[in-house]
Amino acid sequence: MLQTKKRLREGAGVRSCLRNGMVVAALATAGYSTAWAQSTVTLYGIVDAAVQYGKFNDTVSPTAMAASGNLQASRFGFRGSEDLGGGYRANFQLETGFNTYTGVGGGTTMFNRGASVGLSSATYGSIDAGFMYLPIYWVFLGSDVSTYGLSNPAAIMSLEHTVTLGKSGTGGFYPNAVRYRTPNYNGFSSEIGYSFGAQNASGQTANGRNIGANVMYQRFGMMFGYGFNRYQYYADATTLTPSSQLTHVVAATYAYAGNFIGANYIYSKRTDSTNWFASAFLLNAKIPAGPGDIELGVSRRIENGNARAMAYDAGYVYFLSKRTQLYGYATMITNNSHSSQGFALLNSNFATVTPGFSPWAVTAGLRTSF
Repeated sequence: MLQTKKRLREGAGVRSCLRNGMVVAALATAGYSTAWAQSTVTLYGIVDAAVQYGKFNDTVSPTAMAASGNLQASRFGFRGSEDLGGGYRANFQLETGFNTYTGVGGGTTMFNRGASVGLSSATYGSIDAGFMYLPIYWVFLGSDVSTYGLSNPAAIMSLEHTVTLGKSGTGGFYPNAVRYRTPNYNGFSSEIGYSFGAQNASGQTANGRNIGANVMYQRFGMMFGYGFNRYQYYADATTLTPSSQLTHVVAATYAYAGNFIGANYIYSKRTDSTNWFASAFLLNAKIPAGPGDIELGVSRRIENGNARAMAYDAGYVYFLSKRTQLYGYATMITNNSHSSQGFALLNSNFATVTPGFSPWAVTAGLRTSF
């Protein structure tokens, strides 16, 4: 009888321990689930494929081609955020591009469309570090009112992007960069960014250094912005005296009854002995029409050496759904006898053309996102 009671007490103790262990495990699991719920990671991307037909130089016949990313560059990425409490968050983003037709990734850089990590606060703003666009880009992008911005056939890309205005112009990612963004104060926001440059082993530490800033106002259907950038490089690697490219951009957009119009003006110059400079303006519009958007753009660029170029585009984006669109564009560039601007983003073999030749192209494609 005593042994029976002892076994019952021991069994009760075991059951009690099991119950307590299950409670602890449940609490631990609940705590883990709560912590996990405070973190989010999002996989996102764009897949865009087109066909295009155009005459890209006077030395070649009109050419039909498969083209990846004519409305938006094909890409995928990861975006994550963790709530740290007290209004603070940790954030990261990793993004890479690829060619829809070949499956080839973004060259030798794994995340060629950006890699960054940072902290943010609704009260104090955000600070990020990594491989990023710097402030002037966002003013430039803001002036493009097309459905998604910076499509390859657009006038804004033909005459004003990195290919024309250089590394410190309006496009391109900067390595070894840090940036600070203010919170939004009644429509006003600002950003400052700095890149430590190439940091190469030979000691040319100023090579590739970059500093820029912007200020933007967005309210009541309007946007006004100004951006400045200073990029350093060695025009003569033997003297180790850095030259600079200085770029200014002003931009504005206006929305009325579903219609959008955007404009910008860019001026860029270099301080080396070439005395290079370029200025450009853009005017573009998006007009809702039926189940899609009509898109129009015109841009003019002036460079030293009396080079003059105009670019024009007209397109239509048809919404099959919120995420999937069909699109078509017609675009051309007119060069004077001193200008040789080609469609660098439509056919990289003809980024420049015979001076005075005016290339043209038409494209149609499908874009979807996830």
